[in-house]
Amino acid sequence: MMLWRGRLAFRVYNPQKPVKYGIKSYILCDSATGYCHNMLPYVGTSATLEDTVFSLLGCLQGRGHTLFMDNFYNSVSLSEHLLGKKTNVCGTLRKNRGEPKMIKEVTKTQVGDRIVRHNGKVMVVAWQDKRLVKMVTTCHHNTMEKVEVWQKGEKQKVPQWKPACVVEYNKCMNGVDKLDQNVAYYPFIRRSTNWSKKCVAYLFQLAIFNAFVLYRARHHQGECKHLLQFLKSVARSWTSRRQEEGGRDEESAAVVGAVLRTHNPRAPYLVDPESRLDGQLRRHKMEHLMATSRKERPNRKCWVCTRRGLRRETNKWCAACHVPLHTGECFNLYHTKLNYWERKSN
Repeated sequence: MMLWRGRLAFRVYNPQKPVKYGIKSYILCDSATGYCHNMLPYVGTSATLEDTVFSLLGCLQGRGHTLFMDNFYNSVSLSEHLLGKKTNVCGTLRKNRGEPKMIKEVTKTQVGDRIVRHNGKVMVVAWQDKRLVKMVTTCHHNTMEKVEVWQKGEKQKVPQWKPACVVEYNKCMNGVDKLDQNVAYYPFIRRSTNWSKKCVAYLFQLAIFNAFVLYRARHHQGECKHLLQFLKSVARSWTSRRQEEGGRDEESAAVVGAVLRTHNPRAPYLVDPESRLDGQLRRHKMEHLMATSRKERPNRKCWVCTRRGLRRETNKWCAACHVPLHTGECFNLYHTKLNYWERKSN
């Protein structure tokens, strides 16, 4: 769930999630690494859960993989269909999703008791822990495993017997959690009034995390052992593009770098370019602002007036510095004075 509280036709509300309002996505991840194999955003369509599951699997069908799902997706009929596609299933099961009558009527039993039903293809298990747990699986036998768990009032783990399907489900049903955890460490998403920008930033985060997983799988002894190191290396490789370009003089390279940095006509100018005080006023020419997708003749705040606390707009900018300015006094002050925002004292 990606946070979004603005108006949107397919915005979802789920009070049980940490992010209660937002854009929902169905994600298929690797249980060991959290690698995102496929993703389907929810856009308000009436696709069935079975269609969603088969769309996520895609080319992975028929390869003998085991799919771990929670009770939102699972059903006995879906498990049978996936087994026919040579894909195993293991997961929790909701009420009225095809469970046998005996298991459907179970309310509460003694802790540790279990009821098992098998039709030759699918096995349904009802096991009483702190609460009743219902499981559906096509790849486990009716066996129990001994595990160490924490219990209230104990200072160390105590042994407990659990069904084999429950043990493996708890072990493998964390691929999406790993993905969300790593994406949340260094988020790119910022507050925006455009939901599509947040979606693009989120997809960008997923792509970088997938690249890091593939990098670690191929380079076990590589320099980037953590996601932060990998992010820094990617950032350095992108920012060093200008240094790798040969055959250009320093002036042209600086101009190209300025254009790349200021491709967004709405970006703020927090740092003045060093070339504004080079004394070559002939190179600093005033031109009309470039047209945007919204306005053919856009206006922007004059940078000199803004630094003086005035709200005045202009339709021109310095072609060399890429800073919006008024012609005349503002242009001269910006290119001749170090502290151009200071007013003349009377």
